[in-house]
Amino acid sequence: MTYFGTNLKKIRQIKGLSQQAFAELIDLNRGVISSYEEGRAEPKIETLLRIATYFGIPTDDIISKPLTVNQLANFTLIEDSIATLEDVKECNLKELTNNGENKNIELQKIFAQFDFVYFVDENLANNSVFEKEATLFLKEIKKDLKKYKNYLTLTNGVAMVSNTFLSDVENYAIVGVLGSDFYEEQQSMLKRIELLEKMVYGN
Repeated sequence: MTYFGTNLKKIRQIKGLSQQAFAELIDLNRGVISSYEEGRAEPKIETLLRIATYFGIPTDDIISKPLTVNQLANFTLIEDSIATLEDVKECNLKELTNNGENKNIELQKIFAQFDFVYFVDENLANNSVFEKEATLFLKEIKKDLKKYKNYLTLTNGVAMVSNTFLSDVENYAIVGVLGSDFYEEQQSMLKRIELLEKMVYGN
């Protein structure tokens, strides 16, 4: 037994979609969605991948654990928070190379670096170095295998920032930030300190 049906229903309800609207969104019929949600059928691999990709949720999460309403409600998934370039006619985003040339950018290369984005609310702004409405780019971390400088955690719908991995909650490594100058200055300062330590101690 998987959690797919329960999670599918939660995703649909958080998105405010009827079974019919959800079915049309992923090119299925309403009866199939109903059978998934009621546990009468399991999805084919291609269907599972289509849903996971569309909503930016890891396939393993959809089938192996119950997704919380807070998780789905508090995180703005990639396809909702980043406008597609096709819809933004005036956007002309290019990649600048080291030799000064510019070329068309591969957005998938950027998106592969993170799983979610989170917009800093007033509460988090008051309790961290991040400015209100700054955008945090997050990577979901299951195990503390690699050290990151900052993690975002959610507890009862409240976002907090920690500089250590917390084993009793879901952790999201902050792998990038837009719109928070102080954080960028802090990161730059930390890098300078690390360089000085290497020069002094030779490590």
